[in-house]
Amino acid sequence: MRPPQPRTVGLVGGLLGLAAAGTAVGVAATRAASSRVRADKVGPVPGALPLPHVDAVDVTDLPGDVQRAEDPLGVGSRPADRTALVPASDGVLLHVEEVGPRDAPLTVVLVHGYTLSMASWTFQRRDLGRELATGNGHAPQARVVLYDQRGHGASARGDAAHSTVDQLAEDLASVLDARVPRGPVVLVGHSMGGMTVLQLAARRPDLFGGRVVGVGLVSTSAGGLADLDLGLPGVLTRVRAAVFPVAGFVMRHRPTFAEWVRRSAADVVSWATRALSFARADVDPRLVDYVDAMIGGTPVEVIAEFYPAIVGLDAEAAIEPLANLPVLVLTGDEDKLIPQGHSDRIVAELTAAGARDLRYRVVPRSGHLVLLEHPDEVTAAVVDLVRRAGAR
Repeated sequence: MRPPQPRTVGLVGGLLGLAAAGTAVGVAATRAASSRVRADKVGPVPGALPLPHVDAVDVTDLPGDVQRAEDPLGVGSRPADRTALVPASDGVLLHVEEVGPRDAPLTVVLVHGYTLSMASWTFQRRDLGRELATGNGHAPQARVVLYDQRGHGASARGDAAHSTVDQLAEDLASVLDARVPRGPVVLVGHSMGGMTVLQLAARRPDLFGGRVVGVGLVSTSAGGLADLDLGLPGVLTRVRAAVFPVAGFVMRHRPTFAEWVRRSAADVVSWATRALSFARADVDPRLVDYVDAMIGGTPVEVIAEFYPAIVGLDAEAAIEPLANLPVLVLTGDEDKLIPQGHSDRIVAELTAAGARDLRYRVVPRSGHLVLLEHPDEVTAAVVDLVRRAGAR
């Protein structure tokens, strides 16, 4: 079989680049994911779970400079104090890392977004421990727990039938039971991670107000994602609606070809990363490279399998369990993937439910990856949430 001609590559590459780097990226994140943050690298780690095999193409065969792009923090990134593999309810092993002392009085669990990995929290991973130190500069008030969601980063994949937000909520509960069996917990989720937290609240309201003492929802939604336009003109939105089902089929059933197209369309993917993830035209190119490097490790099947679950989310039942907790809602004012209106709606519903300790932060000139584009603002807001939760 001869390879597709350049014109076909351009067309299909553009469509898959948009589908797999845009709305499939989208709706909840920027198709970032590949591996966990270590001290200074992103990429497969010796001894970690192998990334899944995709037909004849293994994603670990990607060029070393893609898989091992420099972390924006370099050697300033915080290495894990402990690592663990936590079995989910269906046996899938989830990779977990912890930063900070086991006996800290409170634990912050950071949950990443769709096609991202714990690497997306690299700035908060480094800074939270320092910011949460007590007045004398010692004994951090919290430890930080991060994990890769199933099919992302260094965690294993499950059956396609388990690629649901319900399952992600169960996975979060498994991580809490295994790594935070005692003591108060603050949950902070970005994008699909926020949806995971909301779904856990809907499924297990008994945890909220007991073990869970605070919740942060960053660039996320409680539902209604199927009709997003990504800031595109109407005609392109209609084209997207027609193309995405085809792209999803290709990614699920012809993953080798989809991976080939993704590599061929690397420039399109990089453009989409910058345009859809960040608001500022002068965003540090290292951040774009960082996200592109994570994109390279995301199996196209994972993207296709989780997309329907995300656009079909309805987490309205999560609002009431959060009303009695300290809550942070944070978003960027130029988020094209999950626009500010979704955060406005969460805030309005929490207010209507009688929320008494709710803070809403809209970060100016920021896109969907606000935690990378404006990390100091996100870290400060999370620190404020943790202090409010710890003071109750």
